[in-house]
Amino acid sequence: MQRDRYDYLCAQAEAGNDAFVRHPGSNEEGMVTSCIMKTDHLLVKTPQGQTRCWDFHGCEDLLHPKSGPMG
Repeated sequence: MQRDRYDYLCAQAEAGNDAFVRHPGSNEEGMVTSCIMKTDHLLVKTPQGQTRCWDFHGCEDLLHPKSGPMG
């Protein structure tokens, strides 16, 4: 993912909007809940309710999540 997309997704999450990413290494997807700007990490909630912390360099932006709305 490019830095500008990371910044955009973080701004969206901070504003309370949905932003989704996928981690190709684990093939997991989730909704961005917040960002750790100092370390370039995304905090992500998976559809199973688990929390993940991923480096944005290793993530892909999801414009339309496959799993549908998250509860």
